[in-house]
Amino acid sequence: MAAENGDKGDHMKKKIILMVDDVQLNHKAASLVLQDTYELYEALSAKEAFEIMETVRPDLILLDVIMPGMDGYEMMRILKSTPCYKTIPVIFLTAETRAESEVEGFNCGIVDYITKPFVPIVMKKRIETQIALAEYERSLEEKVAEKVEEIESMYDLMTISFAGLVESRDGVTGGHLKNTSLFFKLFIEYLMELPKYRDELPESLVRRACRSAPLHDVGKIAIEDAVLRKAGGLSKEEFEQMKMHSVIGGDIFAFIKGRIPDREFAEVAEQIARCHHEKWNGSGYPDGLKGKNIPLVARIMSIVDVYDALTSKRPYKEPFSHERAMIMIAEKSGIEFDPELVNEFLNIEDRIKECLHVKEQMITEQQYFMVHCNKNF
Repeated sequence: MAAENGDKGDHMKKKIILMVDDVQLNHKAASLVLQDTYELYEALSAKEAFEIMETVRPDLILLDVIMPGMDGYEMMRILKSTPCYKTIPVIFLTAETRAESEVEGFNCGIVDYITKPFVPIVMKKRIETQIALAEYERSLEEKVAEKVEEIESMYDLMTISFAGLVESRDGVTGGHLKNTSLFFKLFIEYLMELPKYRDELPESLVRRACRSAPLHDVGKIAIEDAVLRKAGGLSKEEFEQMKMHSVIGGDIFAFIKGRIPDREFAEVAEQIARCHHEKWNGSGYPDGLKGKNIPLVARIMSIVDVYDALTSKRPYKEPFSHERAMIMIAEKSGIEFDPELVNEFLNIEDRIKECLHVKEQMITEQQYFMVHCNKNF
């Protein structure tokens, strides 16, 4: 319940404090000290405190250590493991003065101690300090988020520029970049939710991978027009030249890796650009990597890259159906592709087919393909 406040006019401006203590007398003592400055809510147990927090988000919690039922340490563990509560600063209220008790409290995540009986000026100063620190931290996080958004916008512009260069050289490749970006996002977002890939595909990596996916063939900007635009099959010499696009693409991102703020973005982009033609059995290029020595993001890209090539019209071939393309990919499981990833790709074939049917509409509506790749992040 909320304690009585003095001035009703500034009721909404006051910071909210939730005090959790099983002794009513302690609530009365705290109210005398705090009610003119803060909106004070009182709970006699941890259970009652959590009920209050279902509708009220406190700016700070004053938490008694020794209480019947759930004590302060146990409540702290719950608070810190619950996303919507974990950032609320908590001050322990205790008559305990042993150093071991203080250490345990700080290990649980409290920000300070107030000893009983309360010294009014000390209590107010400690609360004031911790609320100010929490506000400063929130402000800092907002500024960091703004800077991150600025950096990501810069990478979007870089992606547009690089991909635009490739597309201006070869319209087929341009459409391929857009298509594979859609398939890649669909597949990797599915994988990141699976327990076996959760550690390998954290959200930060997936976000960077989706941003860099349109650049997997960026090395083609250095391939001769006669080779890049050739309508028929390539000669052995021409194919050797075409294979260099993965080396060139990897080298581009290796070069910029130490020259941009987000080194991880360049690392992921380098892995995808250089390694997406490596094969599970080691027969791929440019480095002949085998099995799980091939970076996971590149193993993912290799599947969607081939799927789009199979289902797209080319000057030298008609598109294969979705069903035929899935059969052809399954036949290369354990040879060209990671067999576990192929199984997961087959598990979502209905979603892949839907994406195939609407990809042109999606690309048109999104205007820039990386906008779609960043959706939900």
